[in-house]
Amino acid sequence: MEPDTASLLGQIDSLGKTLSGDPEQDCTTRKQLRIAARNLTRALEEPGDVIERVCWQFLETVSIRIAINLNMFNILVKSVRPLKLLELATATGADPVLLARILRSLGSIGAVAEINENGEEAYAPTKMSKTFVIPALAAGVEIMFDVFSPNWNALPAYLAAKNYENPTDVMDTAFHVAHHTTDHFMKFLAAKPDPRKAFQLYMTGFDEGRGSWMDFFPVKENLGIGARDDEAAIMFVDIGGGMGHEAVALKKRFPDLPGRFVVQDLPQVIAGLNLDAEVESMAHDFFTLQPLQGARVYYVRNVLHNWNDALCHQILKHIRAAMDPLYSKVLINQWVVPTQHATSFMTHMDLNMMATLSAMERTESQMHALLEGAGLKIAHIWKPADVENECTIEAVAC
Repeated sequence: MEPDTASLLGQIDSLGKTLSGDPEQDCTTRKQLRIAARNLTRALEEPGDVIERVCWQFLETVSIRIAINLNMFNILVKSVRPLKLLELATATGADPVLLARILRSLGSIGAVAEINENGEEAYAPTKMSKTFVIPALAAGVEIMFDVFSPNWNALPAYLAAKNYENPTDVMDTAFHVAHHTTDHFMKFLAAKPDPRKAFQLYMTGFDEGRGSWMDFFPVKENLGIGARDDEAAIMFVDIGGGMGHEAVALKKRFPDLPGRFVVQDLPQVIAGLNLDAEVESMAHDFFTLQPLQGARVYYVRNVLHNWNDALCHQILKHIRAAMDPLYSKVLINQWVVPTQHATSFMTHMDLNMMATLSAMERTESQMHALLEGAGLKIAHIWKPADVENECTIEAVAC
């Protein structure tokens, strides 16, 4: 049963009264308010409103993508005053008539502020504008629009052609149809420097405004106590760790954790990586034998959702073979999707994995089965205070 307008208004009022004004302290409450506000908006929608939201919303992304191409958000944010239309046209090199049309679209969604200066159109940045000045988040728009959204557009016809069977073949996906390629997505991305860089940059900003697994996982108790403290000791191996931000963040937050911190990824990712002095990088393909034996933690974040069960078993079995069964742990940081009332972000990510990689975000029962198939078992699933962030699955050898 859908909540009614009165109950949602009451929930918003109640939550609003608990706000302290401290963004960090109010983080969970603000997320609850956003969810309640979205639910209220939907409760107030008429059928025409639903169609407008569902069918036309993508054009918001279109206008933002154009603005990023024109460097418009950076121009507005750097300006000490609102800029008139002709000033913006000069700064961006765009036709003023075209630019005005894009700016009206951006203004309608709060991406820019529309100002009347003595009868002339002028524009100023908003909180939303400043989002797209953050390089990692602007890169997110680029990679989603340019590479992922064609896969989503191809998904309905692709599933119909496959008689609606759940996709599991990594070499037969909606992505292959959309991009007219026979390459695996990762190989496809590796051959395209600009999208690859945008993807890697977006991954460094994926957690912007969101909590960390270190906020709710007992790091000192579960990793520090009993950890080896000798020259050969390895504390943390971040497998498929990309730019290394997780290992660096853990070392900075818990500098007393003993042992080596190592980020592993493919050579083209590791090349030129500039890490904290106390964090090492190592070229490694997680489909091959794990060279670091007996580490305290083998950490895997948002890797398993890229692969079907058979390929995940290969990754996990290599980790299991390297573990010291009485000492090592595996930490898997990703969503554990509830079977009901999952958030839109995790379900949309699940559909993205389906369209791009014939992979998936997994439920708790699916995670248990996956790990048990690789000689591991779940010791505990650590969950954040809010429902929007990923869980941390703590696994040990069977």
